[in-house]
Amino acid sequence: MPLFDTGYLIDLTNGEPGAVEKAKQVDSGSDIKAISVVTVHEYLRGVFYYHMGKKTLKSKLNKALIDLAHFDQLDYTSEVAREAARIDAFLYQHGKVIPFTDVIIAATARHHNLSLITRDSHFDSVSELIVLNY
Repeated sequence: MPLFDTGYLIDLTNGEPGAVEKAKQVDSGSDIKAISVVTVHEYLRGVFYYHMGKKTLKSKLNKALIDLAHFDQLDYTSEVAREAARIDAFLYQHGKVIPFTDVIIAATARHHNLSLITRDSHFDSVSELIVLNY
């Protein structure tokens, strides 16, 4: 089972060819797909940022919820938090900083022994994380 990062989900819903091709590959080999609850937050935040106070908010929010329902949503647990702290400290000690939300996504993948599908190269800095680019 792969874990998809937020950028992938956005690219997929926007029809980006690499993301669409990766979805076809994953769909042919696995019936379970996952995202971190952090991705849920980031994805919905984008909808609210762009549509808050507009007539489009309700329909865009409903579409986003349908998009998210296609994935198992993995929680930010105390075990994931411990893994995130470990990753964050390691990266800091090595002079590498990635956004905290991405630290949590990486920790979620590592905790659940999942590969991470992303186009963000900064995930390559996280040791013991299998990164599948598209």
